[in-house]
Order: sequence, then C-alpha cells, then structure tokens
Amino acid sequence: MPKFIEKTYRSVLNKKKFIDHWFWSRYTLNPYNGCMFGCIYCDARSEHYHMPEDFENQILIKKGIGDLLDTRISRARTLKPDVVVIGGVTDPYQPAETKYRNTRQCLAILKKHQYPVHIITKSDLVLDDIALLQEIAQQTWSTVSFTITTTNPKIAKFLEVRSPSPARRLAAIEKIKAKTPQIQVGALVIPVVPFLTDSDIQLEDVVRSVKDSGADFLLFGGAMTMRNLQASWYLKHIQKSYPELMHKYETLYNFSHNNDTYQGNLVPQASYLLSNHRKLIKLCKDYELPVRIKRFIPADFRKLNYEVAEVILHRSRSKQLTGKPYENFFWAGQHIQNLNESIQDIYSRNALSTISNVTGEVLEMVKHLLENPYH
Repeated sequence: MPKFIEKTYRSVLNKKKFIDHWFWSRYTLNPYNGCMFGCIYCDARSEHYHMPEDFENQILIKKGIGDLLDTRISRARTLKPDVVVIGGVTDPYQPAETKYRNTRQCLAILKKHQYPVHIITKSDLVLDDIALLQEIAQQTWSTVSFTITTTNPKIAKFLEVRSPSPARRLAAIEKIKAKTPQIQVGALVIPVVPFLTDSDIQLEDVVRSVKDSGADFLLFGGAMTMRNLQASWYLKHIQKSYPELMHKYETLYNFSHNNDTYQGNLVPQASYLLSNHRKLIKLCKDYELPVRIKRFIPADFRKLNYEVAEVILHRSRSKQLTGKPYENFFWAGQHIQNLNESIQDIYSRNALSTISNVTGEVLEMVKHLLENPYH
C-alpha cells in the first residue's frame, strides 16, 4: 500500500529561465513528489529529480499547497501571468488527488490570479476539474495533455503499471472536446519506447486513435531517455519480461548491461531518432494532426514577442526533427520571448540585431514577420 507523507515546503512554484518550447510553460508546479502510477520508463526516477526512493509507494503530499501558491504569487514583484505546467515530473491526477485535492487547490489559486494552465497527465480524473479548467480557458488559456505511448493494452500494462488505460485517456480527450471546446486538449507520444511501441503499426494506431478522439494536437518525442536510476529500473524489468530485447538496447544506447549501474548514452543513436521523427511527421500530416501546441498569448507588451517567438520556435523544432541545424532559431526564439520590451520598439530603433541569435536567416524572418502581420 502506498504511504502518504505530508511535508511542508517553502515554495511550490518554480520559474524557469527560459520558457519551455514544447509545453509553452514559464512556470512548473508538481502537487506531489512520487507517483503512484509507477511507469517503469519514467525519467523522474533518475537522480536528477530527487524523488522519494520508493517512487510509487512513498508519496510526498505538499502540505498547505494552496496557501503557499497564493502567497508566492501575491507577494512576487516580478512574476507575470504566464503558463504554469502542472505535472511535468509526477502526475497531478494520481490516486492521491482523490484524497488531498492538491491539484484542485492549485487550479483555484491560478484562476484567482489569472494564470494560464497546462495539465500533463495519464488520468481521466482530470475530468473532475473540467469546470474549473473551462473557467481558466475563458479567462486566459488552458490545455490538457494526455500521455499516450501505445494503444496496446498488454504493453501499456507493462510500461505504465498502475495508470488508467490508454482507452480511458482517449475517451477523456473525446469528452473534453465534446463538453468544453474552449480547452485545448491533445496527446503526448512521449516517450517512444524502443522495440515496444515504435513499430509502424503501433505508431499509426496511436496517431489514428488520437485523431479519432478529436484531439487538437499530437506532440511527440524521438525516443525514451536512459538516465542512471531510471535506466537501471527500466532494464531490470526488460531483463525479466523481455530478455530477448536486452542486446538491442545495448546496441541502441551503447552500453554493456550489468545489474548495478548504467553507463550508456542518454538518448539512442541519431539515425534511430530521425527515423521515428520521419514516421511520426508523415503520420500526423496524413491524419491532419498538428504536431505543435497553440501557445498562450498575453495581452501586455509580450504579445508580439510571443507571437514572433512562436513562429521562430516552430521553425526550430521543424529543423530539429529533420536533422538540420536548429540552434540559432531556438535561441533566437528564447531570447525574443524573454525581452523586457516589445520587439516592435526594438525594430523601430533599427536594433533587431542586438537581440542574441537574431542574425542571418533568423533576422530576415523576424523582419518579414514584423512587416507583414500574420494574424
């Protein structure tokens, strides 16, 4: 049985130096540490995130989270309303939520302060808060992303041990779009798990199912990461249930397996990643599914900055997915959306080139966007 431990924290809202270019989040918030769903591939098991040692059975409940969040936002002098992603590390709608309602408390406070919200989950329990998320959508912006790595029930049960089934997640997407179309909702095919969810048949079935659910987008990654404790935990399960795959993983991630430590690469070979990207790009095009999330646009001086940055970062992601140099576009987009004044004012001073990475092709693209309004 999972053990719930209530713990007092000094702060629960984290501000990032750069906005996440996948989820469009400036802030991150995790109502719980540890996750009862126990997905065996979860990167949060790694040392990087400082989670409880017994990841799925020792759940830390952030005590008084609503008051903490309210105080943090109310007293902050430099925070501006921007996207808060809830659940980037552990699931905000794991079963602990039915008892503690930490996620609901956070949503109420974010609505009070008019902050847009992005929920990342594997649970249809999010439907309990759909009215609150709709109010946030009407006020600013709200998005719900369901992780769907496979539609195969057997593989899903192996990988995502205690999570609601993919069928329930797809049904939740359908319900949200039917009842509250103001909420942007879609799927995250993250990660693509080598040798278990990456076949042509499986990938197409996921894309088709997401499309049929009425989703607004499908965002995908190239493949599963492998990092210290996370990798060791995952490989232990592979060795037990799919031992015939171990040699393939050794080749793909460049390691020799032992039971104590993982010494391989963080990501698979580049050729494997590009192959997955090509497949998923084509599938999403065939099924007319956007591969990017439409971002929140604030009404203050950041409006034009965010609109321009969105186009630049879309181009960056497209280049990255096809194996082309993308870094200059990426950093230009990041610096543009971090500006402390409108990019229009900088353009009026003929000073666009003073923005980091706004050079060459990027500079011409920014000028074109500013001289030819696209909205």
